[in-house]
Amino acid sequence: MDNDTTTPFTQRLHALRRRIIPPRPIRFVLWVTVVSVAIFSLVRIALVVRNLELLNSGIDNSLGWVLRSLWVGVRFDIALVTKIMALPLILLGTALYIRRFDRLFAVAATWVGAILLSISLMVDISNIPFFEYCNSHLNAVAISYLTTDVGQAASMITEGYLICICIVIISATIFSIFVVRMARHYRIREFDGTYRMRTTIYAILLLGLLPVTSRGMSFKTRPMHYADAIISNNNFLNQVCLNPVEPFIKTIIEGNERIIDIMDSKVAFDYVCQSMGRDESFTTHVEAKPSPWRNIVVIIQEGNSAERLAREGNTQGLLPNLDRMIEEGLYFENTYSSSTHTCYGIYGIVASMPPYMDLHPLKDGVQKSHGTIYEQVYERGDMTTLFYITHRPEFDNVNGFVAMQGFERLTAEDDYGVPSEKTWGVDDHIMYDRALQDIDKEWQAGNDVAAVLLTCSNHRPFDAPTMEGFTPKSSDAEEEAIEYADWAMNRFIEMAKEREWFDETLFVITSDHGRAFTEDYIMNESIFHIPLLFYSPKHIAPEVRSEIASQADITPTAFAMMGKEYDNATMGIDLMTSSREYAVFTSVTHLACRSSEWLYAHDPDAKIDYLYDLNAEGEARYDNVAEEHSEIVETMRHHAMATIQAGWDIHNTPASETENE
Repeated sequence: MDNDTTTPFTQRLHALRRRIIPPRPIRFVLWVTVVSVAIFSLVRIALVVRNLELLNSGIDNSLGWVLRSLWVGVRFDIALVTKIMALPLILLGTALYIRRFDRLFAVAATWVGAILLSISLMVDISNIPFFEYCNSHLNAVAISYLTTDVGQAASMITEGYLICICIVIISATIFSIFVVRMARHYRIREFDGTYRMRTTIYAILLLGLLPVTSRGMSFKTRPMHYADAIISNNNFLNQVCLNPVEPFIKTIIEGNERIIDIMDSKVAFDYVCQSMGRDESFTTHVEAKPSPWRNIVVIIQEGNSAERLAREGNTQGLLPNLDRMIEEGLYFENTYSSSTHTCYGIYGIVASMPPYMDLHPLKDGVQKSHGTIYEQVYERGDMTTLFYITHRPEFDNVNGFVAMQGFERLTAEDDYGVPSEKTWGVDDHIMYDRALQDIDKEWQAGNDVAAVLLTCSNHRPFDAPTMEGFTPKSSDAEEEAIEYADWAMNRFIEMAKEREWFDETLFVITSDHGRAFTEDYIMNESIFHIPLLFYSPKHIAPEVRSEIASQADITPTAFAMMGKEYDNATMGIDLMTSSREYAVFTSVTHLACRSSEWLYAHDPDAKIDYLYDLNAEGEARYDNVAEEHSEIVETMRHHAMATIQAGWDIHNTPASETENE
């Protein structure tokens, strides 16, 4: 007896279902797309969970805002993944009509999808530690660091980010295996002409949806853009929205254009001359004058944010020695670094010029002598100029830059005679001890000294030494490194006090940049706000000054205090005799201009302006009020762009053109 109860209706239903269900190649593409978007979302959630401190310290940080940020992030992920999967889809569709190479096309579709998505996943995961350190997404500057000194970079990566590297490699491998197995599961190499037409129709439909998916599943007039990530006044959540892969690729492509062209050069130069009271030579002469100091020692502490100080309301007590010394010296409490990386700090302090936007100031542009104040005193024979670092000299092209700016000697990792297996070379106290010995010798020889010391202990991977006299309060590796840097600096000062030359030495204590550990404006202020202390207990009375100061002002001010004669062709000023209305600084993605009343930031890519009223009460301080104050926005935008453009033009005029003039 025939038990088949299938009716003609159910047979037609099954036939319709077979026609509607996407063919195997299409299901492969859809599943890979869905799983990829889900994985990117998990990475984004991991970024949020790892940085709850940043989330909680900002505004607009309720669960609703978090969920909205994650949803916008999903839209960015969909836009990226569908663009990537369009190529495998085209290859699979082509295989249906070029049967001679159909298996080859299927293999190509599998591995194109696997490789491109795995690389994207690697970038996405690698972005997490970079973001946590720089408060910005992975960009071309990171590649520039890796290529400057491969050995130093490899050491930093393997020691500081080994776990992350393992996660990146394992995740990419597992994902590639998943894509290959999905291809086998759906047998995309087995072509059947019976579903050629259905596959073609589905492929056309999916490709036709690209304009919608690239717009984040909306019908906007343009694809998803950075501006779509600006959903709130919480900078962290805004950045969480973004998938870092496309911006990363964009910065690499644009990085080939190693110039700054944000404003007409003549307009920029004329404006800067007028605002600084300079003539067309852009040079002012500073006369020599009597001074109690013969030496200057500039200590540039790695990543030491002024926001860590007790006077800024920080209660952790990680910088007790600097806190105490500030009470004994001349302190500028509103000082801002040029940018967010050490290379900008070195450039800003030595050359006294504004930042290079997203370029590398020690490598990009015309590599030449900039006529720095250090170079002037060295060439006249007034001072012995010394530069100290703890790590390899090739990293960041420090050796190439320093040698051209008038420093007689650069002391780096291999010069200390102390073997070190650490990523950043010798510990800070070893560098300080060597500097003490060198200054002693120069003093005995009757030579005045200008020394710059760049510490590095407060840099990932954090690895503070265990030694007598140093007893950290914190068990956290980063906080312990901060405590060590403060301890080593104080140890150096206390040992210097025993020298004959101490009272005749002006000490300047500052930082290359701060650290992003709070969340406030679109450009995190804690990463730019740096300490600036002029210290000489016998000759400087305790004082705190609140005017705006820039990293570019450090050297002109210090040498003027020392009574040295020099020509100032920089954008730095002597803070003792002049004042500035604005400090200009940049991140990779934004430029900023800060006054005592306003903080302005501009995103050149998204063409978005931000203006914050620093005198507003409570959370209103973090509201973007750019639309209400268009005149202030225009003034501060013009100042920031003119400063950066003119700075680039001044320092990147080829020597031949300068001679012809």
